[in-house]
Amino acid sequence: MPEKKSEAGQAMAMFESYRRGAGRKVRGFATALMLVLLAWLSYAMLQYGNTRADRLFGFEDPFFGKQLVAGGGTLTEWLTPSVFIAVAVFAIGIFGLRAFLNRARFADLLIETEAELKRVHWAPRKEVARATGVVLYFVFWFALIMFVYDLTFTMGTGMLQGKAWNEAGWGRIVTMVFRMDEETPADGA
Repeated sequence: MPEKKSEAGQAMAMFESYRRGAGRKVRGFATALMLVLLAWLSYAMLQYGNTRADRLFGFEDPFFGKQLVAGGGTLTEWLTPSVFIAVAVFAIGIFGLRAFLNRARFADLLIETEAELKRVHWAPRKEVARATGVVLYFVFWFALIMFVYDLTFTMGTGMLQGKAWNEAGWGRIVTMVFRMDEETPADGA
């Protein structure tokens, strides 16, 4: 039986890199991003396994969150079956990640992406700063207009619901600014 060939037409060994050195920055960034996602997944599985997995599977007695070393103190209280499951998922995920990122089709995509980024003519720093200023200016005014609309709508709907003018929207802001909501102490008291 012939051995399985990769998409590039050649057999890939486990630790052999496809087109080594090509697209190094983009492939490194993709690897780092996928590793962070894998670590986050493993951590989430650890937390979920310690707290909710027993209820999810309908176990009366805790299995996933059960301490494996009894009486060991604070250094061993974190050893639970879910820890080993999370570590196994991380280890298997690293091998899967290596196989996925080293596929010829995906690696060629990342290599072409880096080559395209090198060919692009980027705008000068001055133009980028000017464009950023324009965007921030309009975002500020848009946020301010949305804030005004929200306060007006909140005051209108609050008054339609029977609230006092100083309990909703603009009325609440006015009473807080001018401190009209505080009771004034009586003279001589």
